[in-house]
Amino acid sequence: MAEEKWSDERLEDFVRALTPRAVRGSAQAAAPVEKREGLSDAFEGKMLHPSLDNADNIVTLGFRYRTKSLKEERVFFVETGGVAQIVTEDSFTVRNREYCYETKGALMPLEERWGVQEAKAFIESYSESRTEIRAAQRNLVDRVVAHVQKYIGFENDCDAYILAAWIIGTYFHRGFNAYPFLHIKAPKGSGKSQCLTLLTKLCFNAVKARPSLPAFGDTVDALRGTYLIDQADSLHRKGSEELLDVLADSYKTSGGKRRVMDMEKGRKVLEIETYAPKAFASIKELPEDLRDRCFVLPLIKSSKPFSEPDDPSIDWRAWRGEFYKALFTQHLLVPIEHSKRKSEYVRSGEVVGRNLELWLPLETMLACFGGADKIEEVKRRFLAQYGFAEYEPNELEAEVIRTLLSIIGASESIWTSPADVASGIDSFAFRSDHSDSKQRAADVGWAIKKFNLASKSKRGSGGKSYLFRREVIENVQASYFHNDPASPTPPDSDASIEPKNDLHDSGVGDMQF
Repeated sequence: MAEEKWSDERLEDFVRALTPRAVRGSAQAAAPVEKREGLSDAFEGKMLHPSLDNADNIVTLGFRYRTKSLKEERVFFVETGGVAQIVTEDSFTVRNREYCYETKGALMPLEERWGVQEAKAFIESYSESRTEIRAAQRNLVDRVVAHVQKYIGFENDCDAYILAAWIIGTYFHRGFNAYPFLHIKAPKGSGKSQCLTLLTKLCFNAVKARPSLPAFGDTVDALRGTYLIDQADSLHRKGSEELLDVLADSYKTSGGKRRVMDMEKGRKVLEIETYAPKAFASIKELPEDLRDRCFVLPLIKSSKPFSEPDDPSIDWRAWRGEFYKALFTQHLLVPIEHSKRKSEYVRSGEVVGRNLELWLPLETMLACFGGADKIEEVKRRFLAQYGFAEYEPNELEAEVIRTLLSIIGASESIWTSPADVASGIDSFAFRSDHSDSKQRAADVGWAIKKFNLASKSKRGSGGKSYLFRREVIENVQASYFHNDPASPTPPDSDASIEPKNDLHDSGVGDMQF
């Protein structure tokens, strides 16, 4: 059948017929039908984040500044192909491709973070001074180490190198697929808050804020900044579940954007970007979903007098200027070095999995900025502290594994219930306030679900029972209970399980500006 071609009049009649009667008489109905080819007006360039972005061998930094007429404007510094330029419009073109900046929240103030004249002088002399700047960065790690030791008492000298690499890496985090959380863990009076204050002075777009989704969005989504949480012990409180869920995925770029509910603004739905560097300061351990994404930085209380980061005589803008210059001159080298070292680890198998993806950004910073001779020593410290941060099963969970293997015996599988498993576990493994058999069965049920121990479930007259396979239980034992399945964690500690109520049911010259 030949395709029927509609006239303009017939097309308008068809549209009119689909228009609700209440709208037909309005000005909206009187508007002519816009005729254009499908998607002919689609934007074919690339959108960039206004605070920090790197794409197509381009790096760009954004700030706000106040004009002589006291109006706030956005300004961007762009580097590609050995050329640096100042962009004051919302778009620019490189190699015939258009790049446009997204609209986000307020950018960081240029005068406060770097300095208008300092940034301008750097950009204007970039081509001539780039080689000299790179040479000065060969000992950047050592200089940062010496500086942070003026403010913090470290338990181990390697911790200062890890912190220095972590600070420099916050400026390069967009070039990595993952970035480790930093957990500053120490008793009261050991300098946790001072350490966070130091990080606000040195890290990229760092903001110290309370743990909340709006604060998270303002720092991470709008600024791609370093999110610093003081008194992170509050993350254990009821009501923090949604934030914890977002935080747990946010150490990787694959965490992506998340749609969350902002209850402070009348159930408003927010779509926020989640990946950025994050540091937590607390006395206790972090919630278990965050622990194995962290390097634990233990601080010691020292009688040595330390300098105050808030001392107005310290030129923190000059320090941040060093990091901005490093980003401009090394934004191509860093991902190349990261990729090379990753390939070497994949071949050797020396470090694998999450250990590797969290360690590699720090090793890359050490390699690129003068700390190569410390890599092996610092790596041993990092892996030891990372192992300390990893989740360790508690005594009850270990007893559940032991009891299940005992019940299965020589069989390949067996059906049993949480109540039957609980009856075979000594009372010492349970919380002291859980003496009731139903509570203990619920505790066991929570452990079963937590470690995915059951292969099937069914409900009978005696309640719910599960199919347990020997192979599954032994695999869990090998994965989580590396040496002795029993962990020293006491059952009444903060790491004890907290069952829920539903457990049983549940180029150079072509830049145009």
